Parts: sequence; structure tokens; C-alpha cells
Amino acid sequence: MEPLTIGLISICLLFLTVLIGAPVGLAMALVGVGGFGMIVGFEAALSVLQTAAFETASSYSFTLVPLFMLMGNLISQSGMASNLFRGAERLTQGQPGGLGVAGVTASAVFSTVSGSSLATASTMTKVAYPEMLKRGYDTRLAAGSLAAGGTLGIMIPPSIALLLYALITEQSVGEMFLAGILPGLLGYVLYVITVFIMARFWTSTQQEDLEASSGLAGWLDCSRLFAPAFCLFGLVMGGLYGGFFTPTEAGGAGAAFALIYALWKGMRWTGFLQALRATVETTATIFFILIGAEVLGFLISTSQVSFAMVDLMRDMGLGPWQVLIAIMVFYVVLGCFMESLAMILLTVPIFFPVIMESGFDPVWFGIIAVVTVELGLISPPVGMNLFMVKSVAIELPLRKIMVGVVPFIFADIIRLAILIAFPAIVLLLPGRI
Repeated sequence: MEPLTIGLISICLLFLTVLIGAPVGLAMALVGVGGFGMIVGFEAALSVLQTAAFETASSYSFTLVPLFMLMGNLISQSGMASNLFRGAERLTQGQPGGLGVAGVTASAVFSTVSGSSLATASTMTKVAYPEMLKRGYDTRLAAGSLAAGGTLGIMIPPSIALLLYALITEQSVGEMFLAGILPGLLGYVLYVITVFIMARFWTSTQQEDLEASSGLAGWLDCSRLFAPAFCLFGLVMGGLYGGFFTPTEAGGAGAAFALIYALWKGMRWTGFLQALRATVETTATIFFILIGAEVLGFLISTSQVSFAMVDLMRDMGLGPWQVLIAIMVFYVVLGCFMESLAMILLTVPIFFPVIMESGFDPVWFGIIAVVTVELGLISPPVGMNLFMVKSVAIELPLRKIMVGVVPFIFADIIRLAILIAFPAIVLLLPGRI
């Protein structure tokens, strides 16, 4: 059998096994070893598996992953999310949709230190949803704003998704983080506008009963609640771009700050162990997928699947933009079944050569891919963030969460259109370093 045929069959088997529920890392490793073994021999394939596992686990570059994961998990144990929501609430009260805007605002700020969409959606739902119910908020608006706000965690740096994209495509971590700032802020602004618009249609059963903070005392109180998150963001990003830290050192400094803050806020030994356990579990999962991606890369390279995809694109007369749209549609569909990091690690090794051949900027494509993954996370019927909100708000029907998130899906589509039409929005900040 020809190497190309083996490669194409292997890729089809890979997506099939993932869709039926197999762990992504295991599926990539098995398919990679099996396909590569059929081409060059199974002894060589097993040797590649051993080498990939050792090189990935011992790579200094990948030490970024557990450090940023630890930082986010420690912050989750510190109670920062509650303070952020209280601060945002005081800034936005006294107007229709104020609590919804507070939820989105707190999600945006919390995501800068957690880096995870699912963690942001889960944490902010625990904090904000009960308060919204107490104030008589429409459950569709409450759930929709929190599910959508959680997706900001995958874009606003320091983002684990952008970090992994940079590592597996050999892009600059600093450039990817800078590229995510303006698209993240754009997403936040569009979500806030969406909340204000939908608050006019999905009215609360009672008036918002707090006045917005005013005067110097009010602003100082809000600043106090936001200060730890901004300090952590400034430490990591300022140290990185000021030349004080390497990316790995920035992750270590951020984790140290998060530990000190969590201890100061009263984190107990059990909370610390929970943070360590969550970090180890998530890091092990990510490294397992990274090893599988490395093995799969050997299969793709040997079978020349990527070159065949490029030739097929030319033979079909598809232009670069048509290829991009097809990849984006695939991401949205895949987002209905998979978590965001798994999607990126699974697909980027396959699609990246095609994107480069099409002439797109790799940093720009990384942002477009991540925004599209965000869209998949909230797309009914099985977007992952919808179920994350449902797992916290158990009594809320899933149908209402799906209805509530639809306006935010349109907001994300608008953001994608803007970023595609104006690539300078993505490339402006990276071009300045």
C-alpha cells in the first residue's frame, strides 16, 4: 500500500476514534505508531514513540505548561473570582443588564490569570449565577453571558491555547500573547454590547437594586478588588516584554505570585493539594496529547499527507480563503465534541502546512483558529462550555442555556468577520516588538 494511502486512512481512523470517545492522546499515538509502522516498520515506529515521549517530557520549552496551569489553579483557590465579580458588579449596577456585564467583565479579567475557558466558565458560574438568580435575572441572559464569557479565557493572555499553538508551530510565545490582546478585548466589547441589547428583550423580574459605585471612595474600592489580577497580569506580561523574564521564568514568577496571594487570602493545605492535583492531572493529559501529536507528525511527514492536501486544493481550484473557511467550519463542528486544547493539538499539525502553503500569516491564523475554537465551545447542541455551566447550574434546563448563548454566537461571528477583514488588528501589537 502506498504511504499516502496509509496516511489518509490513518487520519480518517484518527478522527473516527476521537468522535466515538477515545482519548485524543491515545488515539493520536496509536494511529501514529500504526501508520508509521506500516510505512517504515514497527520497530522504527516504536523507537519513534520512545524518542517522542522522552523529548517531549524533557523539553525545557514545555515547562511553561505546568507553570501556567499551576498559576491558574492557585488563583482559582484564592477566591479572586468572587472579588472580581463584586468589583465589576459595583461598576455596572443601576442599569439594565448590569449584572450580565459584571459577569462578562469578571470572566475577562479572571481569564487573564486562569488561561482556561472551562475553568473560567465553571468558576464564574459558581460565583455569579446565584447572585443573578437572587436579583430575578432572566436565566437565559444569565447562563448565556457566563457561558460566552468563559470563552474569553482561551484568548486573553497568558493563554494556554496560544502557548501550545506557539510551541507546536515554533512561533514566538511573546508574539502570540500580544496578538491575542486586541482580539480578546474586541470579543469582550462585543459581548458587553450583546448583554445590553438582550437585556431589553429578556427583562428581569425585578429591578437591579444596587447603585453603581460613584465618587473616589467607590472607585478606590473597585480598584482594590481588581488590583491582584492586574498585578499578576502586569508581572507576567510586563516582565516578559520588558526583558526581565523568559517565557518560562514569567510562568514561574506568575505561579509564585499566585501562591503568595492564595496563602494571604487563607488558602488551606487541602486547597493547595487540590491545586497541585488539578495541575498534575491537566498537565499529564496535555503532555500525553503532545506526545501523540509528535508521533502523528512523523506519520504525516512520511506519508506526505500535507503535500497531498495542498495538491488536492490546487486541483479543485480552491483559493486560500476557501481553504480557510473550510478549516473554520471543521473547527466549529469539532468544537461540539472536544475540548479546546485537544482540538488545537489534534488539528494544527495537520492544517498548519496547508495554511503556510496558502500564504497566511502563522500568527494571524493562530488567532483565527482560537477564536473559531471559542465559537465551537458555545455552539449548540453540545458545546463544552454549555455543559460546564449546566454542571454548576444543575436546575437550569439545557435548552435555556442554548437559547441564551445564541446572541453571543452572532457576536463571535461578527468578531471573526472583523479579524478576517482587518488582519492588522491581530498583527498590530506583535509588529511592535
